[in-house]
Amino acid sequence: MSKRLEELQPGTSVFVGDEQVGEVRGVYSIGESKLAEYINVLWSSRAAELLVPTTEVRDIEDRGVILQGPDESYVDLAVFDSPAHPEITRLDA
Repeated sequence: MSKRLEELQPGTSVFVGDEQVGEVRGVYSIGESKLAEYINVLWSSRAAELLVPTTEVRDIEDRGVILQGPDESYVDLAVFDSPAHPEITRLDA
């Protein structure tokens, strides 16, 4: 598995600690930049796609993306609605 955020593939598992909380749906930058700023995660317990800032990524391991956590810190993230974010661009499209 790639250790670069910009190269994460859709379907990559996302974990908080040892718990798998979802999977990557896409990686996004701001404007024309090629640096990852957000990960679109299909969050299993909410059955919704959330836009997680890459500053929340602790590590990328063979099993997937590891977020800082704890899980409760992501409860208030809004559901991702791409038309509401015209300033971001999907990198893996």
